[in-house]
Amino acid sequence: MQMRVKLFLFMTIGFGIFANAFATSPMKTSQKLTLKQAIRTAFESSPYLKAIQSERDTGQTYQDEAKGYRLPQVDVSEIYIRTNSPADVFGLQLSQEKFSMEDFAMTDANHPSPINDYVTQLQISQPLYMGGEIKHGILAGEKMAAASEKKLDRARQDVSFQTTRAYLNVLLAERYVELMDSVVSTVQKHVESAQAYFDTGFIMEADLLQAKVFLGQMQQHQIKAQNNVRLAMAFLSNVMGTDQKQEYKLTDVFTYQPQSYDLKLLVQSGLESRPDLEEMRLKVEAAKQKIGVEKAGYKPKVFLVGQLNYHDSNFGGFEGDSYKVMAVAKYNLFNGKRTRAKVNRAKSQYESYNNYLTQMENGIQLQIKQALFRLQEAEQRYKVAKLSYKQAKENVILREERYKKGVEKTTDLLDADTALQQAATNKLHALFDYLKAEKNLNYMIGKDQ
Repeated sequence: MQMRVKLFLFMTIGFGIFANAFATSPMKTSQKLTLKQAIRTAFESSPYLKAIQSERDTGQTYQDEAKGYRLPQVDVSEIYIRTNSPADVFGLQLSQEKFSMEDFAMTDANHPSPINDYVTQLQISQPLYMGGEIKHGILAGEKMAAASEKKLDRARQDVSFQTTRAYLNVLLAERYVELMDSVVSTVQKHVESAQAYFDTGFIMEADLLQAKVFLGQMQQHQIKAQNNVRLAMAFLSNVMGTDQKQEYKLTDVFTYQPQSYDLKLLVQSGLESRPDLEEMRLKVEAAKQKIGVEKAGYKPKVFLVGQLNYHDSNFGGFEGDSYKVMAVAKYNLFNGKRTRAKVNRAKSQYESYNNYLTQMENGIQLQIKQALFRLQEAEQRYKVAKLSYKQAKENVILREERYKKGVEKTTDLLDADTALQQAATNKLHALFDYLKAEKNLNYMIGKDQ
């Protein structure tokens, strides 16, 4: 009986320790991640994109503000007056509806007692004609709102492109780890062969040491490659705006797919599709409308104004009420040349945006040409690297056979390993350079990834 109790206690304590160990040290799990999922996550979490979205929301207010000038303006005012001016005292008494002939007869009309007056005023102003200021302001606001939307579109493309590059960099780092694992495995076999030859007295100790040193060098490259995977993964998380501690298992596979491109069509597509170029075009249109807004200062303005006034000797009183309806026409004769300065400033801004637009169009054409040429260069480098890798691989096979027959030195075999490792590395980097160049060309013509 006591043995059963002890066994039960031992199992309970052991289970508690085991469960606590798992509770305090949770196992890390890798989350599968496709490129589309990575881009979608970046759209949802990127701080940069959220900042541009806020700018977009700000741009939308220009249009709302401009349209608001078409609507009537309603103001409520509370005014306090204390005066002993004869005319004002008389008028305020009438406004308060407290005037009587008896008070007038008993008061020195030239030296009346001071009077307190609280005026509650409701005024409605409706613009009828503003010289085109409202019309041009609304058009400018619409253009700026559309421009802010285009800026957000380009920001999304930027985030998508950066995420794609980061995703490809992780795949490259992982492929390089696989490559170094294969290289280390191959060199390890060669070291084992050298050890066997040394044990039988077929080669000198120096040859064996040289093989071991080379193995150590390859193992160092292997460790560095593993660290590069962690860094590339952390950078991808940073681009997506997620926790860098989260580990992902990338599932997409990219291969070399040759394509033909027409430079003229690419340039045409870029000039038609780039959101940032369309953003600048809209800003040019907005600047043009801004000139019309400022030129309205040279024209008359017409308002319809209605007032409802309440006068009382006490604050918040509504004893005396009256209203006014006025049609007001206003034309500025001189304002210190301020309107002229505003018009000139608007014209200068319009010219500035126009020049920026021309520069941008030329710059985009250059960017597309550079992107295409780099893609073509990367494609040629990949083809050469692929052929070099094939030759280096065949050379290693040949050296291994000759080494087994004793007609090849250890250094020759290690040189062949080095050449193969370099050729494989060049081929891998050339492939991903091509993939990145392809994505870069899509980005430059304004095409979604």
